[in-house]
Amino acid sequence: MFRPLIKNPGTARYRRYTNRPCGILIGQTGVGKTTLKNRLCNTNHLAGASEGSVTQQLVKNDVSVGTNAFSLIDTPGTDSQTHTYKHAVLLRAGLTATDLATLFIVVKYENRYYKMIDNYLQAEQPVANFTRKIVILISHMDNAGDPGAEFAKICQSLMEASPNVANVIFFSERSNPNSVAELLYACMSNMEPQRLTISDDDFHYNFTLYQVRINMRKSFEQYKKQVQALLGGFSRLRDRTKKESDEDKDELFHVMIVQFKYDLDELYDEFVGKYGTDMVEMEYFALCIEMQRENVKICDRFVSSVTPLMTYNLFDKTDPRNLIKACPFCGLVWWKTEGCDGETRCGSRVSAAFDSRPNRRSWFRYALEWINGELVHSKKPVARPFVGPAQASQWADGVGCGRPITWSELPKLKDEVLFKIFEVKTMDEVKSIMQNDGYKKARANYVSSIDTTFHS
Repeated sequence: MFRPLIKNPGTARYRRYTNRPCGILIGQTGVGKTTLKNRLCNTNHLAGASEGSVTQQLVKNDVSVGTNAFSLIDTPGTDSQTHTYKHAVLLRAGLTATDLATLFIVVKYENRYYKMIDNYLQAEQPVANFTRKIVILISHMDNAGDPGAEFAKICQSLMEASPNVANVIFFSERSNPNSVAELLYACMSNMEPQRLTISDDDFHYNFTLYQVRINMRKSFEQYKKQVQALLGGFSRLRDRTKKESDEDKDELFHVMIVQFKYDLDELYDEFVGKYGTDMVEMEYFALCIEMQRENVKICDRFVSSVTPLMTYNLFDKTDPRNLIKACPFCGLVWWKTEGCDGETRCGSRVSAAFDSRPNRRSWFRYALEWINGELVHSKKPVARPFVGPAQASQWADGVGCGRPITWSELPKLKDEVLFKIFEVKTMDEVKSIMQNDGYKKARANYVSSIDTTFHS
């Protein structure tokens, strides 16, 4: 017999519940959710690990052991390789259909703690906004060589990963079900039941919705490796660029931000172009959302690692180096390179004095290329000074409407325009997929076919 352990013992508060409190079991396939519920609720639902979650519907039962009354909801595995979108819909329904006191995230014991933490964080993602209602259940704890000695270390590791989690309970199939039930209730009784709300945006950002067909898996894994290789190459170039002069660093870092986004998009377009036509609508949209969501996260991390190394903030429009405005007549966007804030003309070129400066910036632009597996930069000559962050054709003569404008009186560009100029990848690109009429229709048809009622 394995005696269950709990991080914060506490005491059960005997509340006057209108209805018996309810908890929900969340976790990956094969961690022991259904087995635990069967033992506590005296049920006999199918349990076990497979490629797809054995639990294919929402199951709610009353606990029949211990001295306190409460209910448990069992949900499909969060990492199933099949029917992934259906499982996400069921999990969302289970989380929002009734008042919940506690979210029990079940994690299987691993002697390498980082695996447990990774598995926990993956299972936590859909409910990351409700960590104070989470109690972590570590199953199969009897597999530990010395459970008592490992208890404190595992608790500390989990608390460092998610410090707001309410409690941690360790148990095994050899634990007395009455003892486990009493510990679960002690946690639940210290939490107020609450009806959770999960918006569509949170659903798309935090739930695993996509599945990769067997014939695509090898290519999808290769795609993910290519993304990591791309990130590695740009990160190494970023580190080497730290040795450049401030002026060179600022320009090169800006180029890197733009190019990194473009290269990520190219990998994405190549994969979707190859497999998109073979997928049904739901598979296609769900996979595109996932890939773009991950690309946004990677872009954000890279940009966040680069911008502190620059001498100015690209997106601070109060910084004099960000003098970017649009002509109110023709709409062309210009970058102010010299002169006062008074009257000028749309398309005015830099003066001869400015243009004849030694080592002037306008003689070249940076280009990035891969050589022998390493990303390097070089300077490419250009024909004319760089007068704006627009297309190359705008370097030619006669660009601009020539009408008089007073620079200081021009309004600042809107944030969305400024971000577009600098090609910063944002979640708006993911939202555009979510707002696609085809996706909305496919999703509505698919969700309407799913039984989200509770079974016993």
